[in-house]
Amino acid sequence: MQKRDQLTNNDHDKMDAFIGAIIDDYKNGLVSKQAIIAGLGHVIGAIDHGNHDEARMWFSQGRKFIREKLND
Repeated sequence: MQKRDQLTNNDHDKMDAFIGAIIDDYKNGLVSKQAIIAGLGHVIGAIDHGNHDEARMWFSQGRKFIREKLND
């Protein structure tokens, strides 16, 4: 039986860092509330669909993407 891909402890650490970073960006006025909501929605959707590689991409590059593409 093939092992199902899942988020590792390292992935969870990176997710925590990503969430903390985007909250800091919001607190410092660098991104909008709507941009944070949209970004987190993408991450949650990826995890919900089992697309952990996409979620991992968000953990590593999502802050930049939110600042550049999703911010009002």
